[in-house]
Amino acid sequence: MDRYVVFACISFIAFALIPAAAAQPSGAVTGRVTNGETGRPLPSVNVIVESTGDGAQPRGTSTGPQGRFAVDGLAPGKYVVRARFIGFASRSREVEVSAAESVGVRFALAPRTVGLDAVEVTAAPTVSETAEQLRKADIQEANPRDGGELLRTMSGVSAVRRGPVGLDPVVRGLRSGQVGVYVDGMRTFPAGPARMDSPLSHTGPSTMQSIEVAKGPYALTWGGGQLSAIRVETNDLFNVARGERLSGQLQTGYDSNFGSYDVTGTVSGRSDAFAYRVDGAYRTGNDYETGDGTSVPADFLNRELRAKVGYKLGDNQRLTAGGGYQRQDDVDYPGRLLNAQFFKTGRARLGYEYASGTGLVRSVEAKAYGYQTLHTMNNEGKVTYASENFPGPPLRVAVNADITTLGGRVVTQLAPSQDLRLKVGADGYRAHRDAERPFQVVKNGDPTTPGFYESKQIWPGVVTADAGVFAQATRLLGPVEATGTVRADMVWAGADEEQVTDVYLDIAKPGNGVLDADALDRREFNVSGALMLTAPLSEAWTLSAGGGTAVRSASALERYADRFPSNKAQTSAEFIGNPRLDPERSWQADLELEARYDRVSFTAGGFARRISNYITLQDAPDVEPMLPLPIFAEGPFRYANGTATFYGGEMSASVAVLRSLTASVSGSYLWGKNLETDQPALGVAPLSGDIGVRYEPPQGRFYIEGTLGGATEQDRVASILGETPTEGYVTLDLRGGLAVGRGISVEGGVTNLTDADYVNHLNAKNPYSGTPIPETGRIFFAGVNCAF
Repeated sequence: MDRYVVFACISFIAFALIPAAAAQPSGAVTGRVTNGETGRPLPSVNVIVESTGDGAQPRGTSTGPQGRFAVDGLAPGKYVVRARFIGFASRSREVEVSAAESVGVRFALAPRTVGLDAVEVTAAPTVSETAEQLRKADIQEANPRDGGELLRTMSGVSAVRRGPVGLDPVVRGLRSGQVGVYVDGMRTFPAGPARMDSPLSHTGPSTMQSIEVAKGPYALTWGGGQLSAIRVETNDLFNVARGERLSGQLQTGYDSNFGSYDVTGTVSGRSDAFAYRVDGAYRTGNDYETGDGTSVPADFLNRELRAKVGYKLGDNQRLTAGGGYQRQDDVDYPGRLLNAQFFKTGRARLGYEYASGTGLVRSVEAKAYGYQTLHTMNNEGKVTYASENFPGPPLRVAVNADITTLGGRVVTQLAPSQDLRLKVGADGYRAHRDAERPFQVVKNGDPTTPGFYESKQIWPGVVTADAGVFAQATRLLGPVEATGTVRADMVWAGADEEQVTDVYLDIAKPGNGVLDADALDRREFNVSGALMLTAPLSEAWTLSAGGGTAVRSASALERYADRFPSNKAQTSAEFIGNPRLDPERSWQADLELEARYDRVSFTAGGFARRISNYITLQDAPDVEPMLPLPIFAEGPFRYANGTATFYGGEMSASVAVLRSLTASVSGSYLWGKNLETDQPALGVAPLSGDIGVRYEPPQGRFYIEGTLGGATEQDRVASILGETPTEGYVTLDLRGGLAVGRGISVEGGVTNLTDADYVNHLNAKNPYSGTPIPETGRIFFAGVNCAF
């Protein structure tokens, strides 16, 4: 018999035995539960109301179609209200019930945590207005060295490994510049042309509070010039209780195999109006071994310091300011021709926020930001550095690159009526890039003897800028919720004509062979739009259908790179940019079915996408190589426009087998074709999935989890671009955590328990051996967290 029926029967009998003279007016608890990611109501959420004093039996109910619940007949006193839902982190709140009164409670449930330092990771094919901010989750479970590793836990999302850190995001086959990345609202770009530093690599996992992924053209209010987007929010300033002047936590951990050690710390405080937060991190690692014992270069050293301050001007307004500095040294990149000598990144931002929650103007947000990244790489440690293992004279090759970005954003949310919400705003950025490649041929095997030396520009003072305006409307049309978004962008791109080579100028000439004064400049006006419809089929089932189009302008590498390796190919060759490239336009349709029951959740979705003016590659036999090497068996190549199509989908399900035992399963599939080359699109991930079991008692003092993951072989490859097939694999991970008490918790586990030797299909290839970078073998890890 259901325990709630038993509770109700006992309560009825007890009530019947109480003399009428002892009866007194009772109170009630009412409220609503919503999805913290989308703001939409959550039906069938399990709500428990439990007394904190007299030991009375708890009362239970579930939310209706609009996420509302009510528990009445409560005696005056203090209660704890808990909301639990499969697939979401539980929430609780203490309330005091008075006689003949009703207490209102609202919950915004966030999807279950899979991140370090309570990082929330969510993936949504659709993005609508967020009613409430995502909150930091309670459990610290994952063990990432890099934010890109967190993306690999999500269906349909992955990352390219070129080294131990700096994994580059891939979303449903979209990669590189097709995926926009935002950190606290700042549009971020890599400094290095080879994307050693992906946009996520300069934000440590310990400082992340949430990661949100839009799998298509549904993030138009975040920014422009992207076909998909990732949004990261760092630790919240005002997450500390008012009046708590000093609090924080210190965490340390160690990974075997990698020999990776990290220490992270946080100090924060808050008065009535002022709040501050300081985050620091130190991480280091060494070479790792694969499942078959092969050693892979993987040294890295990261140091990071971030600070935020905020001041509340009133109940509805606040000013914020933040900044940070990160330095990475001596990072190995077995998937690139060079290793990173250092990265130096500094960031700063100012913000203003107004949130009323009532009236016509519900919120206003404005921010300005700037950051700079300096990057130097060289071939020390590569086979080209010495002549023993290289069929040619030793070389001294380096790349010095930097990027400086300034940007801003302003947006307001309006509520003209009860069933209509509007969001209007504008944003923009200006990014300046520069990169040069000096190289020297060592004469007679003696580096001290002067030899052939030359330095050439990879990026000749490139400037790209985007200014956009957007509007989004969300309206209830009966039971259907409709969200429509439109965006318009002006794009500018240009380069310093005096710094480019004659070879590049030749390819930049138009058909008449005459170089115009503005041949390297580009002006575009792009319009994007999306529509999403969501309809409840029943109290538990919801159907969503959407579609849209988004535009991405060619990146600096695609427009202006002068004979530099491409991020859109696995072959080791030089590629030359094309300033006349047309922008890519993606057309995408999505369909998603979702079910939420008390003990079961299920989501399945599919999509179809066509990209016109798809930026691909073609032979350039008339172009002279800048740096002839024996490993450059083919090329050079140039960038060109074409067409590509993609289809695929993801599914996930979770079942509460017992009160403390949850089983889950997920999987994803992708198909893509480059119509220009008549081959599969580059970097199409194979069919993959995970099966997990988690034991976590209701008290939450400890948890144990096991995950069996794997992927099938992938033989659908872009052989013209140097891509090769990969074999399937299966891995097993075990992890657990325990709250010791007094703010101390420990975590530990093992990844790849069976020591499988495998390769993620998206990984870059070693340019010298021609083999993809393998993943790590067995890793034991442990960590301790102390909060104060």
